[in-house]
Amino acid sequence: MIVPVKLEVLCDFDGTITNEDIGFKIIETFAGPGWEEVENAYQRGEKGSREALIEIFSLTRVSAETLTRFVENGFHVDPAFPDFVNLCRKAGIAVTVLSDGFDFYIELMFRKFKLDLPYLANNLRVVDCSLRADFPYSSHHCGSCGNCKMDYARKVKASGSQIVYIGDGHSDKCVSSFADVLFAKGVLAEHCRQEGTPYFPFDCFNDIFSVCSDGLFNKLLSGRKTE
Repeated sequence: MIVPVKLEVLCDFDGTITNEDIGFKIIETFAGPGWEEVENAYQRGEKGSREALIEIFSLTRVSAETLTRFVENGFHVDPAFPDFVNLCRKAGIAVTVLSDGFDFYIELMFRKFKLDLPYLANNLRVVDCSLRADFPYSSHHCGSCGNCKMDYARKVKASGSQIVYIGDGHSDKCVSSFADVLFAKGVLAEHCRQEGTPYFPFDCFNDIFSVCSDGLFNKLLSGRKTE
């Protein structure tokens, strides 16, 4: 008997859906002296993203208006991403964005590029030209990342769905060996090579669209034989 298989795509945001890591570019542009030392400690694995972001934001000064203009005028979504989302919807596949970045600029980018997708991200507010962050999806067990993507991935698996994961950075590492299918670039791809984790390399969403439309989705959704 063929049993229909559920499938959900989980996708990173900064540097994956967008042309650059918006969160990092905000820090690079508006943070004061000392932020690079904190960033380097994060890259070496000496600090988690939550700890690093809180420290760096304490050094950052920018108005809400300036930050909004910076995001809206400086970044774009991968041109093939909307086509990929439409491909998923036609196949009945849910797409959820999991970001260790911030809702402030995700909302701006979604509105600018007319995207309507569920997402989980950290919260960012500008208060008197100071950045204030909250982390509603952090893990009680780990705390390394601001948004624990693994927590959400476990819920998806528990619901009976397979996972196609797409990412490029440190916060995607935990999910990489848990996903059924993985698309990776950048830091994540290097991690997978070191760990021996199978993955599809990609540079842009045209690459992912080609693989998925050329039979991957059909294969994953075709079901499996049961006893």
